[in-house]
Amino acid sequence: MADRELKQYGRNVVSWLKAFPSNAPRYVTERFPIIKWLPKYNRTWALRDTIAGITVGLIVVPQGMSYAKIAGLPVQHGLYSAYIGAIFYCFMGTSKDLTIGPTAVISLITGELVSQLSGRMTAPEVAAISCMCVGALTLILGVLRLGIILDFFPTTVLVGYTSGAAATIVIQQIPKWLGVPGINNRAPVYDIIINMFKAIKTLSWLDLVFGLVGFFMLISIGLAVDRWGRGKFSVQLVKISRFFIVTVLATVASFAINKDLTTPRLSILKTVPSGLPPPQVPHVSSEIFSEIVPKLFAIALATILEHIAIAKAFARKNRYAIDTNQELLALGAANVTASFFGAYTVTGSFSRSAVKFQCGVKSPFAGFVTGALVLLALYFLTPAFYYIPDAALSAVIMVAVATLISPPSVFIQFFKINLWDFLSSQVALWVTIFVSVETGIAAGVGFSLIVLLFRIARPNFRVLHQLKNRPDVFIDSSFSRNLDIVPAPHGVLVFRIEESTTFPNADAFKSWVLDEVYKFTRFGGRVKETAERLWSDDMDVHIRNLRKAAHGNDSNITDDDLPKLRAVIFDFSAVNNVDSTGLQGLFDLRELLRDYAGVTDYASTFFEVHFVGIQANVLNVLELSGITRPVAPIALNKVEVIEETPNVIRNEADQDRDSLDIKPAARPAPGATGVGALSIQGSSPFLKEEGLVHLTIRDAVDAVLIRHQVWERDVPADLHLSGSDTDSSEADRKDKFDIHHV
Repeated sequence: MADRELKQYGRNVVSWLKAFPSNAPRYVTERFPIIKWLPKYNRTWALRDTIAGITVGLIVVPQGMSYAKIAGLPVQHGLYSAYIGAIFYCFMGTSKDLTIGPTAVISLITGELVSQLSGRMTAPEVAAISCMCVGALTLILGVLRLGIILDFFPTTVLVGYTSGAAATIVIQQIPKWLGVPGINNRAPVYDIIINMFKAIKTLSWLDLVFGLVGFFMLISIGLAVDRWGRGKFSVQLVKISRFFIVTVLATVASFAINKDLTTPRLSILKTVPSGLPPPQVPHVSSEIFSEIVPKLFAIALATILEHIAIAKAFARKNRYAIDTNQELLALGAANVTASFFGAYTVTGSFSRSAVKFQCGVKSPFAGFVTGALVLLALYFLTPAFYYIPDAALSAVIMVAVATLISPPSVFIQFFKINLWDFLSSQVALWVTIFVSVETGIAAGVGFSLIVLLFRIARPNFRVLHQLKNRPDVFIDSSFSRNLDIVPAPHGVLVFRIEESTTFPNADAFKSWVLDEVYKFTRFGGRVKETAERLWSDDMDVHIRNLRKAAHGNDSNITDDDLPKLRAVIFDFSAVNNVDSTGLQGLFDLRELLRDYAGVTDYASTFFEVHFVGIQANVLNVLELSGITRPVAPIALNKVEVIEETPNVIRNEADQDRDSLDIKPAARPAPGATGVGALSIQGSSPFLKEEGLVHLTIRDAVDAVLIRHQVWERDVPADLHLSGSDTDSSEADRKDKFDIHHV
């Protein structure tokens, strides 16, 4: 699959380069989707888009200023990010619901970067550099159409680190919210908590009142609307706009308290510059750049993951499609552009996108309305921002960010579904809280990749058994529950591997198959003399221990109680790929099985390897390698019966069909207890093929039975007694294939 994808990617790139001059207009149209949808814009959509745009604008103004404080930036930089992101996405985005701008998680990582470079670069310079680098990386991924890399970041890690980052932000805001001065909110979480309790006596009671009142107003409005305003959009708007309402009320109260005072009685924002800053080109030295690369990658990953996850969620909910690579282009172009205008990294916001969805947004035009509203606030409302209380903004941050913390029920569900998924979410969660966001992302993703590699290296291997009343059905005994199962015919073992056969699991698969063979069949080869054995040979002990475990610690079990190995059938229906190492492992396994069965000269011992359910690309590899012989696809599902034995079926792919007197027949009815006696008319060449291919396990088992009977008829009697078969004991007589068994 990966090889095919890589070749197709190469062909697409070449075709695009060849056709670019003539396809330039189409390419521009694809890069700017607004060219397609704007001419079709319906005037009836305008009302919904305007309502959604204004509503989101009322939210993003207080949130943008709050998130800028998390990032360690002057509050106006949050507004710069809000208007540029919203307007830019209107032209290049493919989601009607998504709105991009400053977010809590990105603000937190940017704040860590600002703190890291404090004293060497100003906070706006650090923000601009990170914004430009993240945008450039995202643009490159979009141009190269490498959105596939996002598939390597599991949802559980996203949930874990998002919850950890949100919890960190809440803890960082508690000192400001309670009015405790002098606390470094960039310190580790445990230091913030310890220092806050040490300085609790110095808290400002007025700040505490503003923080608590603002917090409880936000919570109360939300709970009241949820209880009495469900289904009423006009009432829901009150909840949606609560951040703006509480910020305005807190600002009015702060103005009333501080308007006649030279020194404010509580902590407030103070002067916020109006208008827009002149554009500047971000610049950074190579020494500093190399130092901040890990943090930049963390910001980029968080930006891309958050944006794409939100876009896909709303597209799925509204049943429309987004273009992942175009989203990367839009996000990258927005960030690169924003870096010149005082902004910091922007990405998709879940809370604000949810508001647009609730408002019934019809097109990306709502983002343009939001950006215009933020611009109006920057030009005309900045004098009013002077009196906004810091404690009220902290309350806004805490309530807004708290929605990003997943409840315990989510993690409990992860635990019930898959332990490894739960552990990856916990790694991301706690490392993010106690170390940093980028370390949390790296730890969570790294843990998930290790688990993925382990699953590939140690996939599930199954021994399949036959249902007693359904001889055409083979299942894993561990999932049989109350079903009545019986083994495959004596000396035939059926195995299934539930993963591609590649270099991480080739040896494990080989060892597992051999162990299962040791458990249920007896050795048919030549027993080595003591002088011939290697000094490290303890195979006898190993086999004895395996058989004790498999047969209930029955110490009396001997080789005479087990059948000889006659055939191994591999169900490859779950195998999507076989690489060179996996192929070599199959060859090695076949030779080891031949040795165990006693195949020194093929005429002396019957043993075959059959394959079932091979996919086309895997079959091609096996045929080219010679481990199987080419089989016409139509022959795989046609079975025939030998005349005078209508209950015995055989695969048409068998090479001896031309010399046998055969005719088509139906399968035995379900529940049949036997297939009758075998009688073959005519003569057939000696069977030499070992790797045969079938559609079903039933076909493979039938082919083994028939081919064994053909072998017994054609091979001279003295060869049956050659090699290790010279002892014609009671065990040998019991070892004959019992075709009534199936």
